[in-house]
Amino acid sequence: MKKNIQKWFQKYKLHLLIWALFIFYETVVIGLVFNIFGHPITYIAHYTVNLFLFYLHGDLLFPWALKERKAVFWRIPFILFLEVTCFILVSYAIDKSLMFWHIMAAEEQFHLNFHYCLKISYRCLYFLGFATGYYFLITYIKERKKTSELETQHLNDIINNQKSEQELIKAENAFLKAQINPHFLFNTLDTIYHNIDASSPIAANAVIILTEMMRFAVDADKMGDYILLGDEIDQAENLLYLNQMRNNHALGFRLSYTDEVRQIYLIPLVLLTLMENVFKHGNLNVPKHEAVIEIFVKNQALHVVTDNLIDYNPSKKGGGSGLNNIEKRLRYTYGDAVDLVWQTSDANHFILRLSIPLQMLEVHNKPAGKYK
Repeated sequence: MKKNIQKWFQKYKLHLLIWALFIFYETVVIGLVFNIFGHPITYIAHYTVNLFLFYLHGDLLFPWALKERKAVFWRIPFILFLEVTCFILVSYAIDKSLMFWHIMAAEEQFHLNFHYCLKISYRCLYFLGFATGYYFLITYIKERKKTSELETQHLNDIINNQKSEQELIKAENAFLKAQINPHFLFNTLDTIYHNIDASSPIAANAVIILTEMMRFAVDADKMGDYILLGDEIDQAENLLYLNQMRNNHALGFRLSYTDEVRQIYLIPLVLLTLMENVFKHGNLNVPKHEAVIEIFVKNQALHVVTDNLIDYNPSKKGGGSGLNNIEKRLRYTYGDAVDLVWQTSDANHFILRLSIPLQMLEVHNKPAGKYK
């Protein structure tokens, strides 16, 4: 309650100050000049009516009269007549009551006559003039505030646009650098290959495979929305070869696929991400627990199944962000037709099953050409 009162006072403190000065001028200053003072209750009663008329006209009736241009010509005379009439009647009733209670000096010939109505009408129009000026002042302040907010918003939009342009320029520069840096890397790898080809054919072959994989990754954004699954299978075999070479070909890992799946178009980097997940979280060093990735077509659907023994090495723990990202990309492209599930078996194997109806693949696939 106290906070509400403070909030109200803070909002209308300027109004209170102006009205206090105005009432002081009319009651004290004019009273001293003309030596005319009334009873405090008389002042309270009449100024209450004056203030009510002021805000009723300035905040409600006058804005209503101006709301529709076609109705202004009759609304303004109507509210003026209504306000003046009510003000005269209320003022007359207050004066009669004050005389009855002997608060104001009684007049023998006090009637609701033309002279009284003329005097009170002048007083009413006096406050209606102030209220009209108050309305236009408040309207002007609101419009200025609205204009200022629009200008501020426009300025903020300009600043944001400039920031966006700067970010775009930075992105373009980064893109150009990204284009330059891979070329530098590929040239360096090519130099290494020629230097070691004669002395170490195995290492040279690894460099060639690594170069091909990196070129595939760098050019992935230029392949279009879909690529031949066969192209990604080739890179998966390259990835498997490099990992086998690093581990003296001791990893238990088998990549199995049929020839028909190579001609299917799919969004890129699905198979490679699944294979990376096996390398990252799988234990591939137990002979009886070979990791397997199978890709095949069955029941008019493309199926990808991965099965690997789980490696509980703490350094290999992850949050599953790669699989979640694959699921989001697949569902965004193929909708709810995608069936992607994974689970841990009783034998501590991580098993993932992905299936996509061939019909959905044919509908969405718009090949951009074979990766080279």
